[in-house]
Order: sequence, then C-alpha cells, then structure tokens
Amino acid sequence: MKTIAVTGGTGFVGRALSKALLEKGFVVRIITRRKPAETLEGAAYAEADFADRESLKKALAGADMAVHLAAALFCRSKEDFMRANAEGTANFAAAAAATPSLTKLVYLSSLAAGGPSPAEAPRTEADKDAPVSFYGMSKLEGEKALKNFHGSLVILRPPIIYGRKDSGFSKIAEWVRKGVMVNAGSAGGRFSFVYLDDLVNAIISALYSNIFDGGTFYVCENRSYAWKDFIAMLAKGMGVKMPFMLSLPAWAVYAVGWLYETVTAITGAEPMMNRDKAREASAPNWTASPALWEKTSGSTAWTPLEEGIKKTFN
Repeated sequence: MKTIAVTGGTGFVGRALSKALLEKGFVVRIITRRKPAETLEGAAYAEADFADRESLKKALAGADMAVHLAAALFCRSKEDFMRANAEGTANFAAAAAATPSLTKLVYLSSLAAGGPSPAEAPRTEADKDAPVSFYGMSKLEGEKALKNFHGSLVILRPPIIYGRKDSGFSKIAEWVRKGVMVNAGSAGGRFSFVYLDDLVNAIISALYSNIFDGGTFYVCENRSYAWKDFIAMLAKGMGVKMPFMLSLPAWAVYAVGWLYETVTAITGAEPMMNRDKAREASAPNWTASPALWEKTSGSTAWTPLEEGIKKTFN
C-alpha cells in the first residue's frame, strides 16, 4: 500500500484527511514540527522543521505521494507570512525534488492566492491572480515554488473552510453566541464556502486520479452567500438568536486587527483577527467558481452551507 506524507496533519484539515486516508488503507505519515500529545491511531509521525531542508528530506524519504497543508494563517508581518508559507514551501519543494520515490504532490493553497472576486461574477482559474493580503501573496509564492516538481502536481484553492473542531469557525460561533457580529467587508458582500468533508474528498480524488495533474482548481460549493445570511444560518444551527450585525468602515476593521495583534503579542495567544485579515475584509466579495473542478471530475456533489452547518453543530 502506498505511503502518503501529510504536512500539517495535526491541524483541522490535516487530521480529518489523515483519518480518511487511513480508513482507505493508505499508510499515513504525518510531518509535523513536534509530535502531538494526542496522536491519531494508525498514523506514523515524522518531525521536521520547515526552515531545515535536510529534516524535510528525512521526513519524506520513501513516501509515494505527499499533501502539503502546513501553513501560517495569522502572522504579524509580511516577512513572517513569507517565511512560513513561501520559504517554508520552497524548502518543502526542494526536499520533495530530492525524494525520487515521490510521484505526486497535492498543495492546499487558498482563494486568497487568487484574490477577491468582482461583484458580478465569482473568480475562476482564468482570472489573473491579484492577492490583496500578505497571506494570499505568500500562498501564491508557495504555488510558484512547487511548479518545478518532477512528478505530478495538483493545486487546490478553497475559500472559507468550515466543519467540526475548526478554531476559526468556533471563534465566529462564539461571537454569534454573544449576540454581536461584525459584517465582513460590507453588508452586501458575498462569500464561497466548502465543507470539510467535501474538501477532504477533493484532496483524495486529486491523489487517486491523474485527471487533475498539472491543474489549479477552486473547490467549493457552487453557490455563494451574503455574510448576513451565513450568520443567520449559523445562529439557527446553533439554536441561538440572530446576533446584532455591526458594520464597520475599513479603517475601523484595520484598527481592530491592530488591537488584536497588540494584545495577543503581550499574551502570547494567536489573534483571531489581524491587519492582514482587515485587508481581505476591505474587499467585500470572496467568491469562486468550482466549474473547472466539476467539469474535470464529473461531479457536482457539494454539501449545501445550511446542511453543513447542521452537521457541524450536531
């Protein structure tokens, strides 16, 4: 049975993916900076530093395929984002290139690498990349670093990912439970979403089949939602009242991001909001079309947002 290496395998997406791969009979090797206290039964662990190519080579040795999920979502500077997501991925790419057994890589990028969408249409793979955040820029640089891989490469660009045990989703739920929520971008902004199970299935499909090789794909439900409608569904799924929706100008959202960064720099906690997310919020529409993925895969099966929210909280 083939061995699949998974970076970021202890995270939200990585743990779900690793569990699904084990259930399908694959040998799963989770590459992580440090072995977690709570391990996934059946998985092997390899410790590596993404600033150290030699440690990555050792961690990848003998693997047949790899899924690169490891990424920094919240940083306090462009340099930190680039170090984690661009340079770290470049080091991973170099280690992968030095691993002759590797035949395929799947890279989990982000809609942020492409950038926001115009109001009239969702973003497609044919659109010119125009990231507006340091996070998006760093993920796009990560994509470029992997393009010279000797084997097959598939790049997936999900929008907002949600599901059980997602820290970001849980933080939004906390505010909804408190009865107040900030409009992201603007009250009329629209967003695309992908349910965790659907994303895991897409990654596994990319590993299984060669029809996706060499491609970059947006993967998400084939409809978008206004932020206020998403929050209404979330409140309903949680069994709480619709929160008060607070609209803030772009400068105020940026100030909130700065405040979170400042406070968490003192406490050592990870900020749920930062200036980089404020940059993304200034562009109200973050929608993508999964048409190319659907055409290539022959499948249009996505979990509707309302159903996914019910599964998340049930």
